Order: sequence, then structure tokens, then C-alpha cells
Amino acid sequence: MKSHLSAIINRLEKLIASGDPKDTFNFEKDEQVQITVSFDGENQVFIVKYPKVKETSDFDSIDLVAMEIFDLIY
Repeated sequence: MKSHLSAIINRLEKLIASGDPKDTFNFEKDEQVQITVSFDGENQVFIVKYPKVKETSDFDSIDLVAMEIFDLIY
């Protein structure tokens, strides 16, 4: 059995490893983007955008971001 949470964390770790703040991942549900995530290496925070409500939040924990994504897409 494959873990959805593990897959999310792997994608977030790739953002950290890339080091490019322009890199983003879109997480979708029913073919609609629910959340877009990028990583600001200088400030060590994930920048989370919610396109439907046009809001942005910052998270300093990979675990919290992963749980937020999981809650929105599953």
C-alpha cells in the first residue's frame, strides 16, 4: 500500500532540494488546482497559495504543509 502523505512529502523535499524559489508544485483535486506550493530557501518557509480564495500562507514546517495539502486533496 502506498502512502499519499509520503508522496506529498517527497514532492516538498524536491522543492527544498531544487533551491529555486520559482519552482512550484500544484496539487489538484478533480482536475482543479487546490493549492500551489513553493519554497523560499532564504527564509526557510513554504509559500502556500490557495487559488480558489486568492490567499497565501507561509509554513515553516514540512509536516504542517503536507497535512494542509492532504486535507485539501483527499
